Amino acid sequence: MLRGTLSARTVRELPNSSPQAGRIEPLEHCNVVYRLIQEPAAWAIVVAEKISGHAYSLTGLSDAYKFFEEFDGEVLLLEVQHNEYGFNLRLLSNGNGVAPVYFYQTGDFLHLDWDSHRLAQAVPYKPLDFQFLCRSIVDPVYTYRTPFLNVQSLPPRTELLWDGSRVSISQLQGEELVDEIDREDAAEFIADHVAAFLTKRAQPEDKVAVELSGGIDSSFVALAAFRAWQGRGITLGIDIGFGHERASQTKRRNKVIRALGCRDFLIDVRNHLPTFELSEQDLESRYLLSEEYERSFTRIWQIAQEQGCNVITGGYGGDELFPALETDEVRQDKLRGVTEADLSRIELVYEEIFTPEAVQALNDGFIGELDAGYLGKSARLAVIKRAPLLLSRGFWPVFPLFDEKLAAALLSATVDERHEKASLQRAVKALLGDNDIFGEYDKETLEGASDYSLRTNIDDVIHVLAIHV
Repeated sequence: MLRGTLSARTVRELPNSSPQAGRIEPLEHCNVVYRLIQEPAAWAIVVAEKISGHAYSLTGLSDAYKFFEEFDGEVLLLEVQHNEYGFNLRLLSNGNGVAPVYFYQTGDFLHLDWDSHRLAQAVPYKPLDFQFLCRSIVDPVYTYRTPFLNVQSLPPRTELLWDGSRVSISQLQGEELVDEIDREDAAEFIADHVAAFLTKRAQPEDKVAVELSGGIDSSFVALAAFRAWQGRGITLGIDIGFGHERASQTKRRNKVIRALGCRDFLIDVRNHLPTFELSEQDLESRYLLSEEYERSFTRIWQIAQEQGCNVITGGYGGDELFPALETDEVRQDKLRGVTEADLSRIELVYEEIFTPEAVQALNDGFIGELDAGYLGKSARLAVIKRAPLLLSRGFWPVFPLFDEKLAAALLSATVDERHEKASLQRAVKALLGDNDIFGEYDKETLEGASDYSLRTNIDDVIHVLAIHV
């Protein structure tokens, strides 16, 4: 939510106060609030998402500290303390991580940006972080590191310190969440929690675009979001185009759209796939290639822009709300439906094409990995990757299921309430007027993972990775 450049020589001056002073600007969006504070030997900037019910009148550093500690949303605090001997800069980040900041240091300059692509383009020399690249291929890695050694990120609950010559990053230690479901019905708890989350963020000038697949998570968020935004929005969808689950998923999606009474925009994924051949019988092959959906998302976001939307929402984080039991064989991570044995075979496929140095990089200690909290690595990585893409297009991301407090509270849900997301299914049923559209839930994508997928697509997978790795 911040971008700009600070110099160790002029950092004592208030940013933007003179031609010589550092330049700092916030993300310009109606859902973002920016405050600048100055004291005799310090200055601070607070930038946070706009949430109703919060006071943003900050007059001193003590107000900024208190606000940061108590604020229940995305927030950054940039502070500089200085005297005749030098200065200390501190940048704190908190929230769920839908708008992280990226940075790099060159000489006595510190550069910040919420757009990772733009920042990386501005860095003239970018050595690759070889270990990061190797590890991120075979397993989700949640860290402040990026593919470039000199470009780093500041996810939530982290702190950056800079004295003009050295940058250090550490993870903030917050209080352990002890939230529990405060009523007998978990479905009612989820519905009320998400309604409050969305209502506080639904500004009158907003128009929302909901990414709706027809699954449990996105259906629930669509129904809740249109209530919060009082119908000001559209739905967006990506039609997979084939597969035995497609018909039932499309039918459920259409029921949600009829209930919302909104304009819907649906595109065919086959018009936006990469050039390599894919099996029409195996949906999982696409997912193993990881980000082949990117062109489809680019298109639906373009539609949202054309329709005047400035907020994007969807079901991100829904899977992490209902973690599987430790005894379950199914791995609840990016590759849904993959057992541990399947995962080991997948890793072996990658490792067979690695050089010995790359294999060693996988086995070496990895410095910088962060605690993913209750939301999990895969969900955090998906949201972090989407953030600069959405922000650069003028959208503010609002993902009500991607919420640390909600995830912590649902750990107290019973097994019956968690199984197959039963409580979330009941919440959808209630929002649809007691209409159960998930009685026989057969998810369209990513089900039944994968020896077959790897065998039938192994040449394509290795060919693509050999080109890009």
